[in-house]
Amino acid sequence: MAFFFQILCVLGLVGAGFAARRRGWLSARGTNDLAHVALSLVYPALIFVSITGLSLADLRANLPLPLFAMAIAMTGFGLGLAAVRLLGRVPPETSRAFLFHCLINNYSFLPLPLVLFRYGDPGVGLLVFSSVGFELLLWSLGVMLFTRAERRRDRLKSLFSPPLLALIFSLAVVAVRDLVPWPAPPPWLALAAGTFRDGLATLGAATIALSMLVAGSRFAVLKFQTMLGWRVWLVSAIRLLAVPLIVIPLIGLVPMDATARGILFIIAVMPSAMVSVLFSERYGGDTDFIAGGLLLTHLWALVTVPLLLAWAF
Repeated sequence: MAFFFQILCVLGLVGAGFAARRRGWLSARGTNDLAHVALSLVYPALIFVSITGLSLADLRANLPLPLFAMAIAMTGFGLGLAAVRLLGRVPPETSRAFLFHCLINNYSFLPLPLVLFRYGDPGVGLLVFSSVGFELLLWSLGVMLFTRAERRRDRLKSLFSPPLLALIFSLAVVAVRDLVPWPAPPPWLALAAGTFRDGLATLGAATIALSMLVAGSRFAVLKFQTMLGWRVWLVSAIRLLAVPLIVIPLIGLVPMDATARGILFIIAVMPSAMVSVLFSERYGGDTDFIAGGLLLTHLWALVTVPLLLAWAF
């Protein structure tokens, strides 16, 4: 039930972006600017707050989690590489968008209510840590899929984006904070640090809303036949059916904590990532294909997610 209402929340915010574009409140240029702000400023804040909320002991104890998360992503990517030959003669932007859908799913926002309901706050911490694996792939292989820079220097510039730098910096902060025996800070400094972190948390919380507004804006100009095309249905089948049916039995065979296993099950069945439309807007991908796959996988997730989780658990 929690997941059902979460999906409705997603669709409602997407509808707001759709209406804004239709009424002329949001232009194509404005949509691209929103995507740029989200990726360059807002999303890095979310990464910093999420990672620094964990302790070094948490990271060490659950080190396999990001690795298994990366395995889930690479399973989808491998299936996408095998299926991309079936696409026929399509522009490179479309094949890259297809592979991005296969690589990255909604690994944080949609799983959150399910993990919180089943495992409580400790489970949320593990969910955040598992996202490190997705973040590393997102800001390396994901960027390389979308960037069209030909020179090596330009590719490296795209790779070392603000979110990846925020991830590296956040991990370094956790290590220094927990390894160095710092003296207790004076009350004013602790208050200032807490206030600063709360401010970053408020900024980072806007990531989801901005992603959905951008997605809704793209849906407003989406050609309906794009969503009905068989290529969109193929990538949806890979994302929602093929990946879970492969990885869930394999994860079940690996000895690990039951909570960690359950979190990986939940991640594996999720639809495409909302951030995909930000990437497409920012780096110049086939945004129509991205938006069509995004909408279709979220609609079908209302059916596939409960069935697959009932089977997994």
